[in-house]
Amino acid sequence: MENKNEPIINGVCCDVMNCVYNNGACCCTAGTIQVNNCSDDPGRTKCETFREV
Repeated sequence: MENKNEPIINGVCCDVMNCVYNNGACCCTAGTIQVNNCSDDPGRTKCETFREV
């Protein structure tokens, strides 16, 4: 559910539903994110901001 008071990062769609910053509407509410390459696959990235629900 989208909350109008949540800081939503426009342009960032997140399908990781078990992250505390996913508001259930595919929006990231972390305020800022950090993204790094996965060490095992240079073509993929991972979000360093992820925190499990």
